[in-house]
Amino acid sequence: MRSRGGALMYRAIAAELTKIRTLPAALATISAALVLPPALSFAMGLNVAASRSPAATGDDTGGFEVAGFGQPLVILLAALIVGCEYQNGLLRSSQLAVPNRLRLLGAKAIVVAALAFLLAVVAVGFGVAVRQVSTGGAGIAELELTPAMTLNLLMVGLNWTCISLISAALTVLARSILLPVIVLIPLVLGLGVALVGLLPWLKFAPDLAGLQLISRYPGMGLLEPLPGGVVMVAWVVLLLAPAFVLFGRRDA
Repeated sequence: MRSRGGALMYRAIAAELTKIRTLPAALATISAALVLPPALSFAMGLNVAASRSPAATGDDTGGFEVAGFGQPLVILLAALIVGCEYQNGLLRSSQLAVPNRLRLLGAKAIVVAALAFLLAVVAVGFGVAVRQVSTGGAGIAELELTPAMTLNLLMVGLNWTCISLISAALTVLARSILLPVIVLIPLVLGLGVALVGLLPWLKFAPDLAGLQLISRYPGMGLLEPLPGGVVMVAWVVLLLAPAFVLFGRRDA
């Protein structure tokens, strides 16, 4: 029975990946997530090199500053993957193909989480590499990934994975792509940072809780990476649980 259930889940995941390949908006978002952080990191490295700053070499955080620019893209990608069938009316067809609704939504969530994590590792990791090159701190053969960089990269992966799952959950709860786009994207683009000084409790909001997982913001009263990561995971559970319940009970 377990092997059959695993095979059915594998097929559901494969079907979700096939849907993404036929969704131009999702493919464009993936491409932007892969290109934008490294491009920005390269440009910032050239600026550092031109200023002859000491930060040009030997900095384990170099290149990670651009991780925040990928957050809006994985938020949009998650909303598209989970919500496109609400828009085009194909959700009923998917439910007929995968009658177990929890398995269907589980497959979508797995695909969202896996893509977000992989995009973080590839895009930001490449951003770190091109930063070393563009600052003149290393040649192609001299690139290095220190233990601190590896830990930073994993933390970025956790952040992108959590924010994408939060976006997916909000999409299901609202049955619309618009809610996560309208609510989450302005927050990660700086609205939360702008307001946290006036409203300190905002440090527990989904976007700010794990902000220091992707870059350090000293003096702002934000949660440290470990408690911030815990709070972010708690938001994922808090939002995904009712999303699964409602997805299983609602009519298509």
